[in-house]
Amino acid sequence: MTGIKGHRLHVLLGASQVRRRLKGLGFGVRKVESAGRGEAVIIHTATGQHLRELQAIFQDVLPRGGQDEEESSSAPAEDAESDTAGTEPWA
Repeated sequence: MTGIKGHRLHVLLGASQVRRRLKGLGFGVRKVESAGRGEAVIIHTATGQHLRELQAIFQDVLPRGGQDEEESSSAPAEDAESDTAGTEPWA
């Protein structure tokens, strides 16, 4: 990426669509870069209320956190093991 100073906000939306959503708003956005097909990085200097408003604009396309995915994927596996524990013919 570039050497532009600021924080980076990754979104699961193309760069041109990100620019359309941000048109006329500001919020300290320095640059919008493409990060692959259907992904973009917003380089910004927003803090406080402006940061919350910027995140609210892209709430539907923000990638989910790693812990939420890990917890949701491990829970069904544990349930499946406990359900089949009593149905074994040799137990």
